[in-house]
Amino acid sequence: MIRAVEGAAGCGKTYRLMAMLAQTLAAHPLAEGQRVLALTFMHGARRRLADKLRAVPGLAGRLECCTIDSFALRLYRRWRGLAAALDIAPCGNDDFDQVCDAAGRLLEQAEVRDWTAASFPIVLVDEGQDLKQERLRMLVALEAATHMLLAADEFQCLNQAMRPNPLVGWVQAVAEPEALVQVQRTNRPGLLAAATAIRAGQPPLEGEGFRILRPGVSPPLAATLLANAIAWRRGGDVAVITPALEGGYAANAIALVCAGPCGARGSGPYSIRWEGSDRDEARTINAGLELMANAPAGAVLVALRAMPPCGPVSATIAWVENQIHAVGRTEFARVEIETAITRQVMLRRQHGGNATHLFTALTVQQAKNREFDGVVVLWPYRVGGDDEHKRRLLYNAVTRAKRWCNVIVQSPKILAAPPFA
Repeated sequence: MIRAVEGAAGCGKTYRLMAMLAQTLAAHPLAEGQRVLALTFMHGARRRLADKLRAVPGLAGRLECCTIDSFALRLYRRWRGLAAALDIAPCGNDDFDQVCDAAGRLLEQAEVRDWTAASFPIVLVDEGQDLKQERLRMLVALEAATHMLLAADEFQCLNQAMRPNPLVGWVQAVAEPEALVQVQRTNRPGLLAAATAIRAGQPPLEGEGFRILRPGVSPPLAATLLANAIAWRRGGDVAVITPALEGGYAANAIALVCAGPCGARGSGPYSIRWEGSDRDEARTINAGLELMANAPAGAVLVALRAMPPCGPVSATIAWVENQIHAVGRTEFARVEIETAITRQVMLRRQHGGNATHLFTALTVQQAKNREFDGVVVLWPYRVGGDDEHKRRLLYNAVTRAKRWCNVIVQSPKILAAPPFA
């Protein structure tokens, strides 16, 4: 059985999912040992979903909230013997498309599906539009044996290969999704009108809470407009969002705002923190590791303790010390230490989240499923994808704003083409 909700950005799909879950729990109480399984695609969305689920009565200690990839990997490992018997090719831990497809095939077996449903009779899925066919296979197999609650918005999918969206097509074929139409994130007329226009393929017009600025090619002019927007924000957090990093337009403007006062008004400097991926952070930390290809255990600890202190490095030191005392290790390879640091970065992101910052710079993909008081969109010349993809990028950026959004384009000529025209 499946119940689904769909709607534009900021319409409260996740909030509605929580209400559906409370209703389902009241009608179908969990038995001893059973839990709710909550799934989403990205770790950031998982953390935000877990925060919302804490408010649902009766779920304390009876919830499993994880990414669908991590759930697929656990399922595959649990049923690895059956996978071999079914001639499913061995899966590498990093090939999550393959792992999810294997997990979907396993769930199509009655014994695996019934075993999973016995543990998780209620399955909740948020941001479902981001799930590719391999992940959808898992949900299709589980749907008949569980109470499934799902939220999605096809227009917020940024993967051009997923048109038409496989999950949305499946949901509409097997259920009648509840459509949400009232935006809850903001009541600013300009923001609402701009989002509606972009979604409909129309030019977004300026209005209360929404402005389009045309500084030209010069990064100093873009930096001035960005610094002024932050200075005039009247409180709250601000996200600087860009659809593309190529060409350095956004990076150069942000660097100038961080470096010193900008423009005649002297706005700034402001500390704007770039939000990186797990891979970016691990690469930065590992670059500071001064260690040979193979080194004695003592030299490894000296090298790690000489690095700037941070959580992943401290955890790696603890791991090395445990290897020395518990296993008797006397030598380590550099690649092994780098792998350990990378693993600790990923674990911290998965379970600890990121610290909040007043001014954050990030890509549209990183900003998905989030909200900020103010948003500044830096739109460069080089934005990949077709016209539809550019509309979705702009829509996802603008709809992160609760109070105001300024769009700064690298050239007025950009306004003569989609997504602005």
